[in-house]
Amino acid sequence: MNGVAVSRPRRIGRFLLKELKLALPPTIYFFCAFNLIAFVTNLLVQPYWFALSNFLIATGLALIVGKAILVTNEFSFIDRFRSAPLIKPILYKTIMYSLIVLMVRLLEQLGHFLLDERGFNTAWQAAAQSFTWRHFTAVQVWLAVCFLIYVGVVEVNARLGRGRLMHLLFGGKDIGAN
Repeated sequence: MNGVAVSRPRRIGRFLLKELKLALPPTIYFFCAFNLIAFVTNLLVQPYWFALSNFLIATGLALIVGKAILVTNEFSFIDRFRSAPLIKPILYKTIMYSLIVLMVRLLEQLGHFLLDERGFNTAWQAAAQSFTWRHFTAVQVWLAVCFLIYVGVVEVNARLGRGRLMHLLFGGKDIGAN
């Protein structure tokens, strides 16, 4: 085997590992956040505390949001307020992530309509009849709150420098003063 053939799988492996490392933090955060929201909702409105379907929906949404953040971070417009006071990039990114996930949610639903065996029009009508603004708005509000917390922590960590936030929160080995 020559060096080119060996290096290609190695490059692919490194790329996949890098992508996994980037996607893991937001996915884990949103997995915890969305499942906590589902759990509390079940405690409040259901006669039982656990519903597998809610867990699977929350987990699926966390995977979608994690990937949406990863893709969005590749665009230059997301770092528009890099050197501005923290409130600007935090609010800007929160709004942008919320809008992008809204579009992804709408496109996902459109995909379900296109693939429905009853046909697009019938699926659209069924969805329109079951649609409630209260549920839609509640999901978007929770997404925005989760994004606000996530982006706030990420931006503070970026401003403090790598590892400083973890050191401030949990202590441990001193990584050096500024």
